[in-house]
Amino acid sequence: MRKKLAKNVFLNIDPIKKFRTIKIQVDFLRPLNKEENTSRRLLANVLSNSTENYPSFQAINDREMELYGSEINVFTRNLLNFNDLAFSVEFADPNFLIDGKNQLKENLDLLGEIIFQPNLEQNKFDQISFETEKRNLMSNLISIQDNQDLVSSLGLIKLIYQNDPNRQIPIFGSIEQLKELTNEKLLEVYRDVIKNDTVIINVVGNVSETEFLNYLNESIFVDKLQNDRGDLQISFSKFDDLIKHPNTQIEHKHLNQSRIGLAYSTERVSKDFNRLAPQVMNLILGGDDQSQLFLQVREKNSLAYSVSSSYQPISHLVIIQAGLDANSVDKTLKLINDQISYIRQGKMSDAQIEHAQKVMLTQRKISSDSIQHYIMRSIWQTVYPSTLLNDQQFEEKLAQLDKKQISGVAEHMHAIAQYQLIGD
Repeated sequence: MRKKLAKNVFLNIDPIKKFRTIKIQVDFLRPLNKEENTSRRLLANVLSNSTENYPSFQAINDREMELYGSEINVFTRNLLNFNDLAFSVEFADPNFLIDGKNQLKENLDLLGEIIFQPNLEQNKFDQISFETEKRNLMSNLISIQDNQDLVSSLGLIKLIYQNDPNRQIPIFGSIEQLKELTNEKLLEVYRDVIKNDTVIINVVGNVSETEFLNYLNESIFVDKLQNDRGDLQISFSKFDDLIKHPNTQIEHKHLNQSRIGLAYSTERVSKDFNRLAPQVMNLILGGDDQSQLFLQVREKNSLAYSVSSSYQPISHLVIIQAGLDANSVDKTLKLINDQISYIRQGKMSDAQIEHAQKVMLTQRKISSDSIQHYIMRSIWQTVYPSTLLNDQQFEEKLAQLDKKQISGVAEHMHAIAQYQLIGD
């Protein structure tokens, strides 16, 4: 069932019976804004800490235990060019419980409590909750400097999106913004979210659509989500300037292991190419333990402790990352380029292509065994349906792939950014 509750407030119910749990997820979406990433992440943490009727984290946890171990989760993430503030509750299918006839209603009410009934005092969030979560987030942000893989990834992202200031601040925020964030300001952010964000409600599991709608109409959701919200506009980053003038940055730190991050744009791949060709190309290049990067750079030549590639289909980017010794950087970069040329020249074997096809098919089958797969698919059907393939389409396109299409992706790969974190 797909239903519009108000302008840009959507309800999707997928009554699948294959799982032993049911999940309700509510996503609040708005365009990425570098000024809001920190406040939305802190807001997620504060709202999950306590509520009006459950004024401590322990009280929420006790309520989850009463509901046979329900699990509440609140987080933020990038979704296309949007900031997604998501709330979810996953709980046992009442059909597997001795006494669970009210499971659906009570978990929906608990989720509504988390979202719409925050723990407030004197027109601000409970001060203890606010200070606790602000302190925890500050500790997490400070600790990023100890995670050199993340430091390297963030450094590369800044180079890739040098002309997009809203992507310069990570989705989890910045120390500088967090220091300036007050309790009163956070409440303003919360009220703006509840009033203006696009909302997508997804329900996946063995539920009666009629029953859920009845519960929803009796819940706090109806009052809080009845107003219309503004449209979301999907936008995509362009890398034409970086293709002409690639960005490079080298940083030196006192580290035992160095890192390199490389970004390649495949934006100019013809629309006639098979949509799965870049993903198969990536698996052959570095996305698998049978890939060229893994076998040639790590195993055969021992130039890197770790090396892999990933493909980002929305931005059409191939990202290569490696952890290595500082004196191996130049040799590793040359060998990475050799592997790209290997695919570009169509030297990969039929066995490599068949292996990559099998991996993709297996990954798709595995993902379909999770509730989150259906929730994400439903979100994409709401915000960007043209990117989806059903199982038959997926298998047909996968079978149609040939060596020319895969090498064609590599031919159109353009180096746009390189970040080196060199250990001295």
